[in-house]
Amino acid sequence: MSTIKDVAKLANVSVGTVSKILNNDSTVKVRNREAVLKAINALEYSPNVHARHLSTGKTKMISVILPTIGYEFQGRLINSIDSILSKYGFDSILFSLLSRDRLKRFSDPSHYLYHTDGLLVTSLSLSKMFFSNSLPTNKPYIMVDTFDDRNDCVHIDNYVGGKMVAQHLEIRNESSIFILGGFESDEMFSSHVFKDRIAGFIDGIKEKGIDISKVKHIPELLDWSKAYDVGVKIAKQVKRHFSVFSVSDILAWGFMSGCESAGKKVRENFSMIGYDDLNFTEKVGISTIHQPIEELGKIAAEKLATKILNGTHERVYVKITPTYIERSTN
Repeated sequence: MSTIKDVAKLANVSVGTVSKILNNDSTVKVRNREAVLKAINALEYSPNVHARHLSTGKTKMISVILPTIGYEFQGRLINSIDSILSKYGFDSILFSLLSRDRLKRFSDPSHYLYHTDGLLVTSLSLSKMFFSNSLPTNKPYIMVDTFDDRNDCVHIDNYVGGKMVAQHLEIRNESSIFILGGFESDEMFSSHVFKDRIAGFIDGIKEKGIDISKVKHIPELLDWSKAYDVGVKIAKQVKRHFSVFSVSDILAWGFMSGCESAGKKVRENFSMIGYDDLNFTEKVGISTIHQPIEELGKIAAEKLATKILNGTHERVYVKITPTYIERSTN
């Protein structure tokens, strides 16, 4: 197995120069950098992360915390985060909370997640998980997809997104109005995004002069089949036109499928807008609120990497505005 000394010898530079290049030191001359990188490739050298941590205090690792796994949103967010972290020479460690038992372990300041160079906490609220409303670490961290007025954060303005739905949703004089979704099985792992979307929608409805008593909220888990059942039920019960705001595209697709199976037609019998702009929505024609997921992840990763490398402590606050995408359901 090759060592850093072997790399230095082949590149005809000092061990110190190789170490600087491995740690992204911009002061190294271009010709030396090229020689070292060529030597690394020739020798198939892989630096020892643990040794580097002892010598530099840096692991070149970032902890990424998620509430759950398995949904398209998380996959796209993680891919976008990794695309930026790798550019700066960082790798990521993923940790999904999933349960209160895992949260208890995450609450321990000695947990391995706090031994990386920094953390990205996605779609979670520290105010619900920690009494102090902060992580038990001095390492830099950024909240992602969550508004947080006490911690660094990069988030999407879900309140404005909800208002956009109210502004664009076709609502006729005779229309029944429904909000679908927003039920959290465990509030501990909620980031308030559904509540913000619903609050924005309600305020938008008020601004249009519509009596909010016409609005019925159907809280439901993020489950396609449950939304399908709700669609069948509403289609059979409501004889006139109905307008639906689904707080998630997954629910919107299930609901629409249920309505159509019960004989209802989009636009003729009901109008609907979803939220997220997931990949399948264009194919099935769901009007939706576009969340710039990739932009969200890239900005957060860029901000954290910059803070770590530059040793800065400036406040990070970035709010991203979503956009409305019109398709065939509205």
